[in-house]
Amino acid sequence: MKVLPAPAPISRFEDMSLAPELLPALEKMAISVPTEVQSAVIPTALQRDDVIAVAQTGSGKTLAYALSILTKLAAKPQARALVMAPSREMAQQIHKVFLDLCEGLPISACLAIGGVTGSKQASQLKKNPRLIVATPGRMNDHLLGNKLLLQGVEIIVIDEADRMLDMGFAPQLKSIQKTLRGPQQTLMFSASFSQKIEAIAEVFMRHEVHMIRVGDAEAPVTELTQKVLYISREKKNDRLLDELNATMGGVIVFCGNQGRCEEVAEYLESYGFNSDLIHGDLTQGHRNRVIREFRAGEIRIVVATDLLARGLDVPHVEHVINFDLPYQSEDFLHRIGRTARAGRSGHAITFVTPQDARSFRKIKPYLEGAEEVKVDPQFRFIETRGPAAPAMSTPKQSTRPRPKGDNRRGPSGPGPKRRR
Repeated sequence: MKVLPAPAPISRFEDMSLAPELLPALEKMAISVPTEVQSAVIPTALQRDDVIAVAQTGSGKTLAYALSILTKLAAKPQARALVMAPSREMAQQIHKVFLDLCEGLPISACLAIGGVTGSKQASQLKKNPRLIVATPGRMNDHLLGNKLLLQGVEIIVIDEADRMLDMGFAPQLKSIQKTLRGPQQTLMFSASFSQKIEAIAEVFMRHEVHMIRVGDAEAPVTELTQKVLYISREKKNDRLLDELNATMGGVIVFCGNQGRCEEVAEYLESYGFNSDLIHGDLTQGHRNRVIREFRAGEIRIVVATDLLARGLDVPHVEHVINFDLPYQSEDFLHRIGRTARAGRSGHAITFVTPQDARSFRKIKPYLEGAEEVKVDPQFRFIETRGPAAPAMSTPKQSTRPRPKGDNRRGPSGPGPKRRR
């Protein structure tokens, strides 16, 4: 695999030779100026070259490959494309972007993800949709029953490639590649690049590859402001209430695991906050509902695991709160990338306890310029031999009295919702 520099970017959608039907769709979506990654990727991808694009989260990667794919499918009616994403939520979001863009194009699309009835998906796949958006595990399951489902696929997109490998999807990706026949163009997108990602690229990319790096890909965007709170475990609950009461707009509170997610969500609900939760053990119906209501502004706060750290794009997310530190530094970068997206401003708050010494060292490069607040004046790190398990004081241990009326509902929205 030979890596080549990218050609010169093009700064206007009108000059990119896109399918004419896409320009009105972009106007309807209120998108007029391409981002840096779109300016670099689209002209290169339209030349049928393989591309590895490394860019910041929130930089507009989905639109970069979506416009390229739809232009090529419009020009070649027999061609098909496969887009793979690491999570169901991300695949659903990508699928919706394609549906919005191809309103004026006769291009059929299918979503193949877990958590929903497989028979309906299998029926749609047998009709050879022009575009398939899938998670690798579910796509591989369908291919076990029918090796010809990807016949005619000429364009492959591997989105969030680094996360794919973190989640153990490498065997499924290789299995899917073995079912492909004929020449394909591969577009790979990632927020970081490593030898592991290069190994996956070599499985799909057999020719010359254009490497596109946009800005400082492995750093937070400049529109993001950050604050670090050095605090004891016992004070985290009360401080979380304070921070939420001081915020407006949508908020995502990230926790270290599913149990913590449940605890924090119940805690916020007990104080009347308009919140709900998402983690991997919840049904797909629950996860879909929470994201739908969050997008609509019916829920102001979502408590989540790192399931939501990638791909989710909700314009009104103004704050991300890292209630627990993640186990991997890359996940921290993607967490804070849920706000300050596409040129919007945003704010990230990170709770750091004395037991977080090891995890804090990993994420410190991403906190340059952050405001630092010692909630505990005597704060000192405690070195531990292994990663400290997240701990939370239970609601009854809080020093705060329960609210009377709606004084704990936060700056917007009604009181607690019953989880369905």
